[in-house]
Amino acid sequence: MKGKKTLKETAVEGIYRDIEEGTYKANAIITEGEIVERYSMSKSPVREALIELCKDGVLKSIPRVGYQIVQISIKEILDLLEVRIDLESANLRRLAPRITSEELKMLKHLETIVNLDEDHQVATNWDRNTDFHIKLCELGGNAYLCDTIERALMKSRQYTAQYFHNAWNRNKESNGYFHRATIDALEERNVEKAVSMLQKDILNVKNQIQESFFL
Repeated sequence: MKGKKTLKETAVEGIYRDIEEGTYKANAIITEGEIVERYSMSKSPVREALIELCKDGVLKSIPRVGYQIVQISIKEILDLLEVRIDLESANLRRLAPRITSEELKMLKHLETIVNLDEDHQVATNWDRNTDFHIKLCELGGNAYLCDTIERALMKSRQYTAQYFHNAWNRNKESNGYFHRATIDALEERNVEKAVSMLQKDILNVKNQIQESFFL
């Protein structure tokens, strides 16, 4: 849906990715010069990216020191998942009755479906999961809703490294099960079943994190 990324957007996504992969851990300090060198960019787009990430609560500016990676709380994660359930369910209910066979075929060929257990790396599988949800969002055709969902999914990268690595190996349903079930329900034209499977996919993350940290 979107055109070529700007340098600022590339820097923002790169920092999110580095947080997701654990390169930058919670409470770590990064500097503008470090990001300029890491992504081979000029200071201007890097500074813009750092400012945006501070506004989004991903970074905290510490004068004369740098930028600290903010540790996201369990409550923030649960609030984010609640928002995703509301938005993505609404999107899927509008999409389900009019989804085409070509669109279903495209969903079936996503990495999260065709490479179910090939790579059990958290970052790789999380990206596949994100791609599935973004594709559903795009098929819904509402650019404003899609932008909000994409931002929520981007924000989700922040908790992947902090909380999700320990949970990942406990439950293989993380790796595409509910995605396939959602597609099957869409093929059956069973809207509420499709919505239910999508919600279970999102809530599965919540369940795994809660099991890892509260049991």
